[in-house]
Amino acid sequence: MPRVHRSPAAPRARWALALWFLLLLASAAVVVGSRFSTDMSAFLPANPDARQRLLVDQIKDGALSRMVLMGIEGGSSEARAQASRALADSLRRDDTIASVINGDAAQSGEDHALLLRYRYALSPHVTPDRFTAQGLRQAIQGSIDNLGGSAGLLLKAIFPRDPTGELPALIERMSGGHVPGSQDGVWTSPDGQTALLIAMTRAAGADTDAQEQVLGRIRAAFGQAPGSADLRLSMSGTPVFSVEARQTIRGEIERLSLYGGLSILALMALFYRSLRNVVIGLLPVASGILVAVAAVALGFDAVHAVTVGFGTTLLGETLDYSIYYLVQSGSGEQWRRNYWPTIRLGVATSVCGFAALMFSSFPGLAQLGLYSMAGLLTAATVTRFVLPALSTNPAPVSSIRWLGARMAGVLRWAQRLRWLAFALTALALAVVLLHRDRLWSEGLAGLNPAPMDLQKLDERLRRDAGAPDLRYMVVVSAPTADGALHAAERAESLLSPLIARGDIQRVNSPAQFLPSAATQAARRAALPDEPALRGRLREATQALPVQPQRLEPFVRDVLQAREEPPITADTLRGSSFAFAVQTLLLRRSDGWSALMPLALPESADAGRAAEIRRQVDQALAGAEGLPDAFFLDLDAQATQMFGQYLDEALVFTSAGIAGVVLLLALALRDPRRVLRVLLPLAAAVVLVMAGHVLSGTRLTLLHLVGLLLTVAVGSNYALFFDRGFSATQATANSAGAEARATALSSLALANVSTMIGFGILAWSQVPVLHAIGATVGPGALLALLLAMAWSTREGKPA
Repeated sequence: MPRVHRSPAAPRARWALALWFLLLLASAAVVVGSRFSTDMSAFLPANPDARQRLLVDQIKDGALSRMVLMGIEGGSSEARAQASRALADSLRRDDTIASVINGDAAQSGEDHALLLRYRYALSPHVTPDRFTAQGLRQAIQGSIDNLGGSAGLLLKAIFPRDPTGELPALIERMSGGHVPGSQDGVWTSPDGQTALLIAMTRAAGADTDAQEQVLGRIRAAFGQAPGSADLRLSMSGTPVFSVEARQTIRGEIERLSLYGGLSILALMALFYRSLRNVVIGLLPVASGILVAVAAVALGFDAVHAVTVGFGTTLLGETLDYSIYYLVQSGSGEQWRRNYWPTIRLGVATSVCGFAALMFSSFPGLAQLGLYSMAGLLTAATVTRFVLPALSTNPAPVSSIRWLGARMAGVLRWAQRLRWLAFALTALALAVVLLHRDRLWSEGLAGLNPAPMDLQKLDERLRRDAGAPDLRYMVVVSAPTADGALHAAERAESLLSPLIARGDIQRVNSPAQFLPSAATQAARRAALPDEPALRGRLREATQALPVQPQRLEPFVRDVLQAREEPPITADTLRGSSFAFAVQTLLLRRSDGWSALMPLALPESADAGRAAEIRRQVDQALAGAEGLPDAFFLDLDAQATQMFGQYLDEALVFTSAGIAGVVLLLALALRDPRRVLRVLLPLAAAVVLVMAGHVLSGTRLTLLHLVGLLLTVAVGSNYALFFDRGFSATQATANSAGAEARATALSSLALANVSTMIGFGILAWSQVPVLHAIGATVGPGALLALLLAMAWSTREGKPA
């Protein structure tokens, strides 16, 4: 057949091209003015409850989301300590860092000086009874008894100023139960081989761009530290996870998309033997992506980068539309009459499946639904109206006949093995049903894109540095920061019986570092004036081996404390206590919350933790001034919230599938034809799910999206075979044989391109990408083979 160009019809062609061009210009203008987001906000609930809102706030701006743990390894102990001090000093001068602690001697000295100065405002032991003659006698006797203990040197040095032992008690109280080891004046790991630092960034945890810049500044500061060339800086924490995850996903998508794209382009060029056709074949995909991004930008405040990344991957289906046109269209009118109605129905079923996601309460899922719908509709419209207006080379007859013949052979074998397909599907369904209780992954399991070595590093640094464990906590809230601190004090007093019984080992609270104004005022009021203090001190020391004159520094400090202004957050600035307050006092949109981490006994299992939660809830229930106090298991809450995400997605996906069934019923108007179309789609989904189960993989939200896309892609195959392209039909004349070969060739080419585009993602080390590839790749192939197996034969239903 001579190679000629199809001539576009005018003026309809010119109008189609003009409108298409205007659509692209308008979409580009919208995209240029759009705001793109890389934070996690699009994948958090739009209307969370109280517990979910706390988790959302923690993810967006909480301490866990802003904490960077650092370890300096290599070289000598002195070199690591010197680099630690230099790095800490540099970061303290950096306005992107809220605070940094490394246990250096200068920092510890400042902390001790602050505690010594404000010990009477900070100590919970400061009560009126403490400063009676009897109370002073007992406190001073206790300090004398402890002079021979491990804290004896400190007690002896400060005894004239602190005979009641407030400072040692405060140091023990504020250590939180764990203080990293120290070597050469800085924090170190237990083996002494790693110098440890903890920094808190000012940027919101969900602002990945800002966090990436902060991490870059930390690395730059370390590079300028003396001796850093022989040392290694390791970093972990949520900011590191977020940045590493984005870079890993971006790198994997770019690398695998390049391999897959080049492979598909080579395949298209080999089949079409026309560079023009290859370029024209990409126009529906490119148009769909541009319009989809613009649609999301118009429908939402910001376009999430993950939506664009995954949505563009999903729009790989739209490449099939141009393949169908370029392979099947002997003439534009013939293609519109014989093939377009089938493609149109396939597009409608795909759109119907994704449309249900738009109603999700999770903005990310709603964005993905809108993105897919807009992209699919645009690509189909461009295929229908724009491609016929462009001059294209006809697909080579030799390519069509060669591929059609091989596909006809596959079709005959598939139809002979249809009962084997039924049996395998039944077995797969049994596997899925038997594992239905363990089919779906809980919470975030399987969705963490961070490499395992980074996860292990984080666990090690967090353990060595004694970073706060915020899994179990009591949360109290109030309109003001001081109100939240007062509520935390009230809650701590209610939990004290549980601590005394050993049900809870320890309760941390921001009020331990920054007491409420009322508590500070009460403690100052408990300090006696000078005449009363001197008289009580003389009486208290009569039976003790200490003269009142030696305690004159103590009298001066008490009198000074009576006149000290209240401690504020500014007072703590520059100390390690400011870090603790920033960690545990969270500013929220509707006020403030104090986080009170609970340390449970190491032997507490899940059942014991549940019993402790019941006791905590009972202790807090109905307490005056604590209307919003509650116990929170952060891990369980995350599991519940993202489990709700998955449950909602399952509901909307089911609604989408129901819509597909209804649409097919209205279009085909024959239950047998509807069943013939749906059966291979359902079987492909069941077989893929069973394959994941047998490989030990629990399904996640991304697997669900992959299954939905399998249905979308497979519906095109099933609808074409519903038209009756079997191995024995349409062979009465050459025109019929040519039509059959053309249809089979287009389906084969579309299927191979889909398997390449998605199947290559299965090789990704990123779980979220692997899930899509390992689902859609085999799912598309199974959908085609099953549609063949259960297609009509001899003109009769299978």
